[in-house]
Amino acid sequence: MAVFMEQDGVVRWVAVIAFCLAAALVAARLGTARQGPCAGSRGDRESDAAHLVMCLVMLGMLVFPTVADPHAVRGVLTAMVVVYTLLLADRMLRWRSGISDPDTGGGTVGAFAYHVLGAAAMLYAMSGHEPHEHGGHGPSGPAPGAVLILATLFAADAAVMAVPALRHRLPRVFPHPMGMAGSLAVVPHLVMDLGTAYMLVAAAAG
Repeated sequence: MAVFMEQDGVVRWVAVIAFCLAAALVAARLGTARQGPCAGSRGDRESDAAHLVMCLVMLGMLVFPTVADPHAVRGVLTAMVVVYTLLLADRMLRWRSGISDPDTGGGTVGAFAYHVLGAAAMLYAMSGHEPHEHGGHGPSGPAPGAVLILATLFAADAAVMAVPALRHRLPRVFPHPMGMAGSLAVVPHLVMDLGTAYMLVAAAAG
């Protein structure tokens, strides 16, 4: 992954700038969001915090592709998957028990399902990044085909988010994590989609 990123420096630094913008937007939203989850991303503090953490992890991997310790990165991603899964389970229980607003509960569940999927996809992509010791061979790593399928899913989601007509029509069929959020609120989600797809392609190539 590190070799692929260093060879494609222009795309890597464009991704760094995009993640910085996304992190700034999410941080600003966190500062103004109301307490408690609500529809879309405008007031969901937990989901925004998860989004911000994911942006920071991605930035660390992009800015320091050869310095970042694979063990440390996998440890952080593993912790994120565990915490996000627990939060997702809590939201599902509240939604099913009627504690959450039935009209917005599905969206808050979908938001954390997205975060779990993103963190798990990156953890899977990092699963083969072990240093070779004593001339031996590290783990074979993730299957490139599976990683590319995941990258395609995130790229497809980005395409839906980039087209306003699709973005506003989709919730009628399937409650997307972004719901009916405005164009500016979509930017962090779009950056996360494209950034994750790029990182997954880098993992498949590297």
